[in-house]
Amino acid sequence: MDHKHKESSASLLRSRGLRATKPRLDLIDCLQDFGSAMPYSKIQETLSPIDRVTLYRTLDTLTNQGIIHQALRDQDGVYYALCGHSCDSHQHEHEHVHFKCSECDEVTCQDLDQDFVLSLAGYQVDQVQVSVRGVCPKCQ
Repeated sequence: MDHKHKESSASLLRSRGLRATKPRLDLIDCLQDFGSAMPYSKIQETLSPIDRVTLYRTLDTLTNQGIIHQALRDQDGVYYALCGHSCDSHQHEHEHVHFKCSECDEVTCQDLDQDFVLSLAGYQVDQVQVSVRGVCPKCQ
């Protein structure tokens, strides 16, 4: 990780009231370098020899502070991605869908071309998470 990137990640952590610990910096760097949503198993492999408890706590802390989010949870596991600037410790605000390619298994966050509105009679909808499956442009 270059010095400028490390400072940016450290600043992000401090802005959320978190210390810039090695596991937190390493996880942010790992997700940025991967370039798409990263499966838990790959995160664990990349950050090895990190222990499972430390990794779990780091994922939980960064999720609760709006730095990362669970992009997808399916039979293949849980995928994590970095959040945008609109997320914080109170709410994750994602204006995108999570797309999983059925060929290469890559999970990406895709911005919507139009607004997506969902209403349910008698319910207050606070957040909608959409997962889409198909074939990505690289695999077509």
